[in-house]
Amino acid sequence: VVIHHLRAVIVCSVMLVSLAYSVFLFIMASLPSTASSFTPGRSAPAEETIEKLSRWKNRWDGNMIGWHKDDPHRNLIKYGGEIIPSFTAESDDKTCKESTSDFRIFVPLCGKTVDMAFLAQHPSVSQVVGVDGIKKALVAFSEEHPQLEIETGGDSNKVDGDVVERLTGKGIQLLRGDFFDLNEAVTGKFDMILDRASIVAIQPTLREQYVGVLGKLLKPGGSILLMTVDRRSGKEEARKAGPPFSVDEEEVRRLYENLDWVKEVKLVDEYDEFQDQGMEEKFGSQG
Repeated sequence: VVIHHLRAVIVCSVMLVSLAYSVFLFIMASLPSTASSFTPGRSAPAEETIEKLSRWKNRWDGNMIGWHKDDPHRNLIKYGGEIIPSFTAESDDKTCKESTSDFRIFVPLCGKTVDMAFLAQHPSVSQVVGVDGIKKALVAFSEEHPQLEIETGGDSNKVDGDVVERLTGKGIQLLRGDFFDLNEAVTGKFDMILDRASIVAIQPTLREQYVGVLGKLLKPGGSILLMTVDRRSGKEEARKAGPPFSVDEEEVRRLYENLDWVKEVKLVDEYDEFQDQGMEEKFGSQG
């Protein structure tokens, strides 16, 4: 007998960049993670100048954000209905959305992805929570989506002892801080995690820790939609370079399949990202 509320799923998508494939996987977990909880070693949001974040600050300051897209990700539209209840490809563009569900979605290393706006206005979603280390990304998102009425300034965003700065709006909360400082006490738990190729930005030596954080934030019965990049051609040195790092289906399975809380990892799609008009030029000019 399959007990659905004790099952979590990860779906993985792999993108092709420079002859690398975009891969979309679905990961299903059977139980809550039993890994020990991580307690942050700081009592305030991490500075953007720390080693893990400084590279990304420089890229945002230089507008080197070639990974950003102007529309919701195709695989979110295509496969969202497998996870989100009563899902449709249209979100509610009204300024005041009243969600009748209690379905929360987490977006790690969110930048200013429009996926968050699409989901925050969807009637089947109660709240979207995104985290990024760089405030410029979160402010840019807030300014580009004024209908969400996100508060970006003032002391109300900061609380003594909190490891993140919180920018709160309608159906959404953006967290400015170090992803690795997060735990259930900071964010609560989520029904779905949208890993929109966040994993390819993580240093290879930190991947297990990254997955461990996600496992602690996912509810029993929750799901992960995972999109990654798989470089399948070129010199070995180039294929191993990053970020974005190449993370193929085999590596995703290595990271997730043997964990106590994961029931299934399923590949559902893969395609050449550069088939999208203008994407190769955009990556070349903006990084």
